[in-house]
Amino acid sequence: MRKINTIKLGLISAPDLPAEIASDLIKELPELLSEKIDKDVSWKVEMTIDSLVGVAENTKEVLEKADNIKEENEWDYAICLTDLPIFFGKYLVVANASLKDRVAQISVPTFGLMPMRRRIRKTLMQMMQELYVEESQTESPQAKLAVKEQPSKSKNKNKNKLTHQFSLSQIGRMKATSKDDVVDLRYFIKSRFTGYLRVLLGMTFANRPWKALFSFNKMITLSFATGSYISIFPTPWQLSIVYTPVRLIILTIIAIMGMVMWVIFSQNLWEKPSDRGKKRWRDLYNWTTFSTLSSIVIINYIVLFMMFSIAISIFVPPELFQAWTGLDEEPTFKYYLNLVWLVTSLGTLAGAIGAGLEKEDKIRNITYSFRQQQRYYEVGQEYDNKEEAEQS
Repeated sequence: MRKINTIKLGLISAPDLPAEIASDLIKELPELLSEKIDKDVSWKVEMTIDSLVGVAENTKEVLEKADNIKEENEWDYAICLTDLPIFFGKYLVVANASLKDRVAQISVPTFGLMPMRRRIRKTLMQMMQELYVEESQTESPQAKLAVKEQPSKSKNKNKNKLTHQFSLSQIGRMKATSKDDVVDLRYFIKSRFTGYLRVLLGMTFANRPWKALFSFNKMITLSFATGSYISIFPTPWQLSIVYTPVRLIILTIIAIMGMVMWVIFSQNLWEKPSDRGKKRWRDLYNWTTFSTLSSIVIINYIVLFMMFSIAISIFVPPELFQAWTGLDEEPTFKYYLNLVWLVTSLGTLAGAIGAGLEKEDKIRNITYSFRQQQRYYEVGQEYDNKEEAEQS
């Protein structure tokens, strides 16, 4: 059957991770939209990046901006991808939509630690079905063209699909609660605890701590240098043979948490109460900063452990170990492991000083609040440029 119409879908993403996800999705969406929603329509998918989508914590503001972008680009539908949490009362929202304006919004962090493209793609298709079926039911002129040759059974089949997409997950579906509500439809996480945990892990993943690790080279260098210096004295060697695993675990926790807390408070990363922004967003930003830094320090600890393991295994023969510790027996793997473990923890503690040598922007860039400030500035500049253009 020949194509009878072309429908344009626009993806509006926040910078960073959402933009990367959107770039991947636009390559496969036209075929999926044709297969899953309407094969008698030619689908065209475009994308744009907008800072406001990643700044505005007000859903109404985001959807209104999305509607404006949709009209400017002559799109039929628009879906936003944001890296911000979306709240509805005490619940966290996965996605919401304004059916009458044909725009929707998806919160990437609600997909948890590993926001796989497959799950985000499935949710995007779900929202697109909601928008498309709703318009078909209202029988707008464009919808009539797209569905006039489809049998009624086909429309009912598409409609039934909508109720089963999230049947195996903890996702609830809710329609508008009042006429004044800009959102006609919401998908939310039913469990508040699960919702907050998933969003916290999702926001931590969006910070991509494994990439930030290489930005903290001074911290790693100082940690390794300090651990190496400590190793030339006999005391750590002697302590390593008498310390129990419990003591070493406690020392590891103290070293990791000590570095995390030092970095947070020395660089003023903990966002304080202010008139700008609500407490629940501020709390999420702060705990995301804590979990991101904890991930970076843990990765840093593992790297240091591997470096010390290689160095000690090469430069410390059994005879030297016996001489420095006074062991009566030949040292086994356990003794070497304890020495490496102890030196890594002590080096990590001292390495916190290296955080003060890093550039402040480099450290603060891993936090949501700092990126929010940057995006607010970009949005402000955009509005200023528009006002200047209108006046000239």
